[in-house]
Formats: sequence, C-alpha cells, structure tokens
Amino acid sequence: MTGQIRGTGERVIFAYEQGIDSDNYTATIGNEKFVGKAVMDGSSSGVATAFGGGFNTTAFGATSTNRFVAVLLGNRGSSLNCQMRYADSSGFTTAGGVGVCQHSDGRIIDVVW
Repeated sequence: MTGQIRGTGERVIFAYEQGIDSDNYTATIGNEKFVGKAVMDGSSSGVATAFGGGFNTTAFGATSTNRFVAVLLGNRGSSLNCQMRYADSSGFTTAGGVGVCQHSDGRIIDVVW
C-alpha cells in the first residue's frame, strides 16, 4: 500500500495484514507511526424461514461489501480515519484497492494498493 498527502506529494508508508474479521493496518507519516484496524462497512447477516410443501427450512445468509472503514491511532497523539474500497467484494485485501484517509490535522491522504 502506498499513500500520498494531497497538495504536498509527501509519501505515506502503509502496510496491512489480512485477517478473518478485520485487517490490521500500519502507516508512517514523518516520525509518527500509526496502528489500527479496518472493518467491513455495510455487511449484514440474517435468518430466513420458509414454510410449504410439508417442509420447514431455515437458512442463514450473509452479505459482504467491498467498503471498509479504518481507524489508525498514532504514537504521538494523531489519528487517521480512512474509507477504503477493496477490489474484491469478499474483502480480500490482496486483490488491491483504493482509499482516502483524513489525518486528525485535516490533511487528506490518497491510498492505492
């Protein structure tokens, strides 16, 4: 993952570790290191029961999305709030994606991987 601060072109180093329910993110901006998690935004699950023909059927279902939100906390008191779109709708980070993060000081960071 690579990032760039809008307007200055300063590079931001991002990394991720693919997880089952969430991804772990790290970022470095200048001398500050950020650590946080990305979770799926808008996923849902449910239970449906169907009656008819002498059968009672219960089904469990889940939907996923390629939208993820992330919060990273810096070791010097700053934070990053990110909106990510994964290329794969089932949430595999390795497929790549794009995102936008806002630093707590207002700077915007574009991210690609």
